[in-house]
Amino acid sequence: MIDEIVGFNVRNVLVIGIGGGGDVVGSTITYSLAINEGKEAVLGAVLWERYVNDIVPGPIRIQELRNAEVIGDYLAIVNGDTYAIREGKRVVPQIANVLSIIKDDGLGISISGPVRDAAKELSDYVSKYGVDAVIGIDVGGDVLALGNEEGLYSPLTDSYSVAILSRVQEVTGVPVILGITGPGVDGELDGDYVLMRISQLASKGAFLGAYGPTRDDLTILEDILSKAITEASALVFRAARGYHGNASIRGSTRYVKLDISSSITYYLDLRKAMNDLPLASLVIDARDPWDAMRVLNSRGVMTELNFEEEVYRYYKAKSRVPSPEEAYSIIKEIKSS
Repeated sequence: MIDEIVGFNVRNVLVIGIGGGGDVVGSTITYSLAINEGKEAVLGAVLWERYVNDIVPGPIRIQELRNAEVIGDYLAIVNGDTYAIREGKRVVPQIANVLSIIKDDGLGISISGPVRDAAKELSDYVSKYGVDAVIGIDVGGDVLALGNEEGLYSPLTDSYSVAILSRVQEVTGVPVILGITGPGVDGELDGDYVLMRISQLASKGAFLGAYGPTRDDLTILEDILSKAITEASALVFRAARGYHGNASIRGSTRYVKLDISSSITYYLDLRKAMNDLPLASLVIDARDPWDAMRVLNSRGVMTELNFEEEVYRYYKAKSRVPSPEEAYSIIKEIKSS
């Protein structure tokens, strides 16, 4: 099946969790698919953790990593012992938790600099290590947002990542696939809405196929979830185990409708989809995530960086992170301003 998604001459696949944090957990389903079908595969992740794990706003910088092999300003080979030091605090990226379970090295990607520069380094990596295809996985599907959706509040990381991947495809010519795992499971865009967006892209020839986790995939995922910090990818697992109905997320401030389709990953040809991903197109020339935030804000789009900066101010003022209810209030205040 993987050949029909990435191409029949592909031997080496790079699978990247592009939404930051726990997206790398949901990405292991696609990583396992590639391995099980005889491909060489590397698991990667964008190094940007949620505030519950890292209170410092914005992405982790490569210079902040420990127990990692730095290969550029934006890339590092990471492993199960990798961590970061941010403002004196130890932060373990979720990719390190995943790698400690699957016993492999992976690729950490910092999106702390210009889209163009990060794409150049990733393109060089793709060429140097003979990567034949790149698959970027977004858990939930916010990457398909148009920007005006009511529940949307964290579109920056995945849009920035897609902008980078689009440039990588232009430079290297390798196929880049966008995977949507668990439509709606992150509690932002409604699952039916994400499926509608996938259908719209399918009508333009972008749909490449879909894959649901096997029992072996779920065994690995269960082991990973015993260590990794993620809510959205955990709901993918829960759906695959047969849960049907509403499930709470973000401290019960949001609810997600789950069924077996919530465990599926849908694959799209990025080249054919890119023109219909307006937020990624808006940030394609961004100098860093703060610049991208300003661009998106100017179009009326709130981002997770807006939220993280407010949470950081709250933390500095009160010496604690906000409760889920307080965090949700912060989101509502930002969106209404």
